[in-house]
Amino acid sequence: MLKGMTFNGIRKSHIYLLEGRQKASFAPISRNITSTRKGHRLKDSKHELLPISQPIGYIASNDVDALEIKDELAEWLITKDVAPLQFDDEPGRTYWAVVQNSIDDLSRLAFTRQGTIQFLCFYTTGATKSINVTTTSTNHTITGQTKTPWTIEVNFTADTNRFEFWAGDIYLQLNYNFKAGEKLIVNYTGRKVTLNGNDLRKAVSMSSNFEELTPGIVSVRASHAAKLIYDERYY
Repeated sequence: MLKGMTFNGIRKSHIYLLEGRQKASFAPISRNITSTRKGHRLKDSKHELLPISQPIGYIASNDVDALEIKDELAEWLITKDVAPLQFDDEPGRTYWAVVQNSIDDLSRLAFTRQGTIQFLCFYTTGATKSINVTTTSTNHTITGQTKTPWTIEVNFTADTNRFEFWAGDIYLQLNYNFKAGEKLIVNYTGRKVTLNGNDLRKAVSMSSNFEELTPGIVSVRASHAAKLIYDERYY
């Protein structure tokens, strides 16, 4: 059975993967090193974008059919922002990428067309994890290889004038008169805070500390039962 890929939530059954994918095991690292007469010092490090080259093939019965498929590929692959890329032979991994340049070495062999798509991956995610947080401090293992954004969901079952959340270096305090039945969502990305879908960023205390989740064992608790959601991130 021919393997395919899904990009931006769309799968094209007539586009299949060919052998020859080029992708490093992890994103390249740029090292900032300062040198003196006494030696060398690593100042900082930065993970660069991960290039992915994927050969593809498709069948076109004639030139008109081939042109239509090329137009279809352009509509599918050209996006304004990074989009999820998933390969059938790498289950559980999602590469958040954009297409770089065009489809290289597009050629014809009888009724088969083939070429190579060049992707640039900004980051890689694995499984989505959900942790039930209680008012008692509990240790949980944050999986993945590198820091990751998170989301907190709270369904209030009683009235309260404050919500607090702790997870490692993360501390969140919201001062507001929450009512039973209301739903609070706090998203690390963009520092978004909504209550029943309405913006509630004004309730965030200045003492709050927004940090990404760090892989490893983390002690987690909240002033009200909540759910902590995150995606595993990989180099």
